[in-house]
Amino acid sequence: MNSQSDAPHLLFEFIQTNTTSLVLVLDLLPRKDLVTDLEYLKRFYEDTSMESVKQELQKSPYAQRYEPPTLYIRCLTSPTAILYKFECAADSKEILLDQIIEDVVAPTAEKVVKLWLEGVLNLGKKLPDEEVKFVVQRDTTLKMKGLEVDLSSNMPRLFGQEITDNVIEAFRKGE
Repeated sequence: MNSQSDAPHLLFEFIQTNTTSLVLVLDLLPRKDLVTDLEYLKRFYEDTSMESVKQELQKSPYAQRYEPPTLYIRCLTSPTAILYKFECAADSKEILLDQIIEDVVAPTAEKVVKLWLEGVLNLGKKLPDEEVKFVVQRDTTLKMKGLEVDLSSNMPRLFGQEITDNVIEAFRKGE
């Protein structure tokens, strides 16, 4: 999102660590404080069907609530965030992960992306000039911290801690 609109960012992560398990993270990341800006909360979260999409997903027998391992990620997401893990047995004759993706994950992701696009196109409001600087600063902080958290958790296993620290430091400096 550009810094002129207050529409939320789309967070979409699909984490598959093996052939029998995946984590789905879908959210409309708020660009305002949902506790103090009740109009924003209503416009993007209460008056949309985001919560019903989440409740529909909860009915799937394959969906298990996923608790992100970092406090930062848990603080970042909205109350309507879709954070679910899907698992099937490796020798399952009933259902394979590909089928869960096709029947459950893909339709859910499609609904959330449509809700986000609707919000961007029809619900977003132009920010007053005095708020633009704050939003730019906030977005930059979120992006940098997100990279750090993501890189910090995955890169050490692949490249070692020293290389990971160097890469994170380069991101911080903008190199």
